Amino acid sequence: MNNNEVNKNIIQLEKIAMSILDLKKKNRPRRPIIIEFCGSPKSGKSSCITSLNIFLKRNGFKTKVLTERASVCPISNKFDPSFNIWTACSAITQLLNYFSNKMNIDVIIADRGIFDALCWFNWLLDHKHLDNNDYQRLVNFLTMKKWRSYIDLIYVFKAQPEISLKREYAYLLTKEYGRIMNPKVLKSYNSSIDKTIVSFEDKFRKVVITDTTDIPQQSVNYNVSKQILEILENLIIEKIGYFQFDELNDIDGNIFNFSMIKNKKLTLSFLRRDEVEMNPAYVQPVPILVITNKSRDKILLLKKKKESLGKNSPEEDKILLYSGGHVREEDCVATINSSDNLLPTIKSALSREINEELNIAFSSQENDPICFWMRDESYSAKHIAICFIYEVDFDHLDIKLDTYEFVQRKGKSQSGKILSLTEIHKYSSDLELWGISILKFFFKKDIKKISSFKQKNLI
Repeated sequence: MNNNEVNKNIIQLEKIAMSILDLKKKNRPRRPIIIEFCGSPKSGKSSCITSLNIFLKRNGFKTKVLTERASVCPISNKFDPSFNIWTACSAITQLLNYFSNKMNIDVIIADRGIFDALCWFNWLLDHKHLDNNDYQRLVNFLTMKKWRSYIDLIYVFKAQPEISLKREYAYLLTKEYGRIMNPKVLKSYNSSIDKTIVSFEDKFRKVVITDTTDIPQQSVNYNVSKQILEILENLIIEKIGYFQFDELNDIDGNIFNFSMIKNKKLTLSFLRRDEVEMNPAYVQPVPILVITNKSRDKILLLKKKKESLGKNSPEEDKILLYSGGHVREEDCVATINSSDNLLPTIKSALSREINEELNIAFSSQENDPICFWMRDESYSAKHIAICFIYEVDFDHLDIKLDTYEFVQRKGKSQSGKILSLTEIHKYSSDLELWGISILKFFFKKDIKKISSFKQKNLI
């Protein structure tokens, strides 16, 4: 690129970045985006990471580059599977630290990680450094749903061996080959990358393959930065799942099993949340979780802050007997390659929501949850609650309410407290429709039999 093209691209990227920062002020980013860079040596990966990180930081984004683990691995033999096991596990450890602790970061950049480890295990298998049984177990671990669901984008960089070597030795005072940096290993490693892409590309949300052999580094940096800004924008303005109303209008009653939806073999579509909410032809599945004890005589109560709710939300100023939320496009990653992926997507969304809202790790084993669809109420008719029950020992459950989403547990507030069914009775008139149905269906408590009793400002 000439100077004019470079300046034009810089202005374009900075304009996009400014627009995204404005969006951040109006919308709450739910989590950082996570990008892994991997690929063959001297393919421009490290230069691109440096350029991207500087650009994002200088344009107002909070970033974190995870340390490249191969450079600090205590195992010296790079052809020993233990070397790659150590680097892979160490990369996952770093990822878990920043993701699970909900740090205020916009973009996490991993210099080598899960996909890189898959490439190297493929190479080790081909060269008889690893047997097939161990290879398959390692692959199963690295491709488990939890890790894959974290990663938004994987950049796989490649370059022809002769170009990689030319770049490697351009400023060195030796021409001696290394154990990795030699034509034979580089060629075979590129082959392993290709095999890994064929085998695992569709298991991840998005994999971008870039051959930098004939591409200037500046062009690579520009293309990567632009694509990542687009992903940031999509995450800030979330896309949620919906069905067509006409696909479900033959379902009878307000309460039914999820299998009635599942048997229709529907596919979730996704659009920006504001577009879905405004269209009366769309119905949104909302997985929710009721947290109770094994004897089902106590329930966790919650109340959402007004600023966290949409316009005309039936949850405003109401007591909730559940936590949960919309299915987002990112939740589909857990179900790739499945012929029946609707319920796994719903469960994946619920697990994510419960972790975000209550800081609880939850994974449901329920295969036919109960659905509540209140079609007589205009706003509620646009949402189908898919209700799961979690029976716990409350003494051993550490709940931390999201400070943006919920009224906190303090003073007279009951939000975040566990109350008995008897105690919940006095708040019956403050329950929204799903809560009323939950009490009646799962706990055999018909609040219509309870006298209407208003006790404001308790929650």
